[in-house]
Amino acid sequence: MLKRVLFVALLVLFAFVIACVYVGGVASLTDRVGHGLRPGPQLAPPGTMADVDWELYAETEHFRYYVRSGDQIPAWAMKLAEDYLRAACLTLNIEPVPVVRFYKHPSQLDLYETTGSRSTGVTLLGSDGLRQEVHSVHGYDVHEVTHVLAHEAFGRPPALFDEGLATAFGWDWTPGERGVHERATDLLDQQRIVPLRRLLTDWDFRSYKVYPAYTAAGSFVKFLLTNYGAQRLEQMFELDRYSELEAIEERFLTAYGRSIYQVEEDWLTALRSGILLDEARRPVARDSETSVVSTGIILFAGTFVAAVVFIVAGEKLFDTAMRWLRSLVKVIGGRLGFDVHD
Repeated sequence: MLKRVLFVALLVLFAFVIACVYVGGVASLTDRVGHGLRPGPQLAPPGTMADVDWELYAETEHFRYYVRSGDQIPAWAMKLAEDYLRAACLTLNIEPVPVVRFYKHPSQLDLYETTGSRSTGVTLLGSDGLRQEVHSVHGYDVHEVTHVLAHEAFGRPPALFDEGLATAFGWDWTPGERGVHERATDLLDQQRIVPLRRLLTDWDFRSYKVYPAYTAAGSFVKFLLTNYGAQRLEQMFELDRYSELEAIEERFLTAYGRSIYQVEEDWLTALRSGILLDEARRPVARDSETSVVSTGIILFAGTFVAAVVFIVAGEKLFDTAMRWLRSLVKVIGGRLGFDVHD
């Protein structure tokens, strides 16, 4: 009976690990394990970053990468980041940031303790008080790099445009991810697409569920970029982050010559027609995509094999331990004069 209970417990534990990795990624799993082993982390002051215990890992034309001791960043990620930055600057008609300081954290717990942010990536004002830095649990984080580019070149507008731009580039430029229009079309088919009126102010956007809000914003901003260009979008970035609804509506009308709700209808019509799904996404380097897929297959297969070996070995170890314990009881019982049977 005890053997069956342990076997079921191991299966439940294995299922929990797989669920954590599938839903939240490796960062989510390490965060949970870390909190279990070290409850009550000591957080850095909000919006700050400790300049200690970082090693300069690599420098490319536009990035300077820092890691914790023993950590690393794959070469394909650094190459793809350079390709993305050049393409994004060309699309937005801006000059590249001289150097993006990129801090790769080994876990979500480490990022949380260092920056106070519970996300998997965040941009912070650097210690020089001038340029923003990227902090991420990933070695390749287009979403956060886009924030740096846009904030440096344009400003920091309400979240619909700020997060929308980062999401549009982030999903379309990440190997293995589905495009932002494809995701938005799914939400539309499921009648879960969020009306823009609920997302226009920063407060409304942040109070909404993350995935639907980011998806709608990303698809809409990509639609604006494709059909109206970067110059008009730049005018929306001149708004203050906490602008009121009326100010946002008025600025959009001035920049685009139509109300945001009229353009929203055009965007939804394009989604329904499937036209946006035919837009060519940025081709991912074949070796990069192959590397990501191969790594995923190897990790999944390795995890499965390890779990099976662990369960089988654990069962055999349990049987061995029980036989040894019965033998020990027999010996002790015999010396004490008891007649011990199996």
